[in-house]
Amino acid sequence: MIDFLSLLENTSAYKTVKGDKLNNTLSHAYLLVCNEEAFLKDYLKVFVNLILSNGIIDKNSREYKLIEENVHPDVYWYPEKDKILTEDINSLTSESIIKPLEADKKIFVLNGAQTMNASAQNKLLKTLEEPPKNVHIILGATLEHPLLSTVKSRVKKLTIPAFSESDIYSALKAEYGESEKLKTAVSCADGSLGRALSLYSSENLAKCMDLVSDILLNLNSSKNVLEYSVKITDSKLELKEIFIVLELAVRDMLADISGAGELAKNKEFLSVNKKAKGFNKASLICALEKITEANKRLAFNNNQVMLIEWLLFSILEGKFKWQKL
Repeated sequence: MIDFLSLLENTSAYKTVKGDKLNNTLSHAYLLVCNEEAFLKDYLKVFVNLILSNGIIDKNSREYKLIEENVHPDVYWYPEKDKILTEDINSLTSESIIKPLEADKKIFVLNGAQTMNASAQNKLLKTLEEPPKNVHIILGATLEHPLLSTVKSRVKKLTIPAFSESDIYSALKAEYGESEKLKTAVSCADGSLGRALSLYSSENLAKCMDLVSDILLNLNSSKNVLEYSVKITDSKLELKEIFIVLELAVRDMLADISGAGELAKNKEFLSVNKKAKGFNKASLICALEKITEANKRLAFNNNQVMLIEWLLFSILEGKFKWQKL
């Protein structure tokens, strides 16, 4: 099981709510903004646990287990269907005036708050403005802009940022074990838990690594540029993923050639790529600069073939330029 608590407890959002809990200043309503829809409910559960705890979450407690199993009598989850509807808010309003059964608080969680239409949001406003005693509402949203400004002004906003590599790896290793493959997936995930899992679980990461190694080992002429342009296009891999893996490979090669090979993210991947001929410290730094530029262009450039060829030519040019100096 993924350790969501260890992933979140270093975030400012978690520390904010924990501070509110310990200082007895809990907000009646929070808005948790997170761009990973697949894990939004899991993140919300951590905050529900925190609010109902004494400030320290006990994974062995009955309360924790009830929340994890979605059966805590004082925690209500919406929507009941695909979107949060006015009838969900009517239910929330009716339930909020009834005293809690087991805990000292009742918590209402709107998972996917960005799906609420204006009517549902306006209906929610009254409860947000005049919340019953010991009632807390948590809105979880992947997007903030669909929410009315009147709703946002009445909640305390929390944001889940991109995670550090160490935090993602720590959260995943208990479930998937320690491995070079997992380390590489995390390194290429750009701070996203979902992306790390996707890369780890699919064959795309291995394909990207094989393709990148092939390029680094055999990119020796302008003819090769055209050959690899076709290979990359035919691979059907996302260009962003290829660029991320290429950057990882070049960074590891640079660390190794600078005498800091122990800092390499994936030593097995490095052992293959370090066999590439013609690269020195200067050409690797140049390659990193070009990869960074290619990533920027990718966001605005629809002609991916031209971008691929520009990057490969740039790496090749730097390789020969710095060999002569």
